[in-house]
Amino acid sequence: MRPPRLGGNRRLGVFATRSTHRPNPIGLSAVELECIEAAPGRVLLHLKGADMMDGTPVLDIKPYLPYSDLIPGATGGFAAEAPVALFEVNFSQPALERCATVPELELLIRQILSQDPRPAYYGKNDGERVFGMKLLDYDVKWQTDGAIVLVTDIILAG
Repeated sequence: MRPPRLGGNRRLGVFATRSTHRPNPIGLSAVELECIEAAPGRVLLHLKGADMMDGTPVLDIKPYLPYSDLIPGATGGFAAEAPVALFEVNFSQPALERCATVPELELLIRQILSQDPRPAYYGKNDGERVFGMKLLDYDVKWQTDGAIVLVTDIILAG
């Protein structure tokens, strides 16, 4: 993976990121860490609120991000502030019409694209370059012009 939020220049393992693109159907759960128990030769994590059986191995741990995970009453000390929106996001008429068929799709696209998900290694002077991403069941296409993103098309993925 080349996470755009980390600059996009450095490759990271899929499990080192919060990517949803994983090679197998591993379950993801937001849990509360009650305590850590260290014993000779092993470390036990006592988790609360996990939707798994006792003894299920925990393969990976990520910090809680309040602006991303949004669990009422939870607190986080790692990257507690949401990133600042970088772009104004506009939609072509066909893209806006597609959004009207799916509740909250427009808002979701605005939130994602305002954060500039372009990989850093493409540079910031994209000109006419068309970017794309798969989001839910759609292929979203957009272009940038300075600090403005124009969503040009939203196509039902086949």
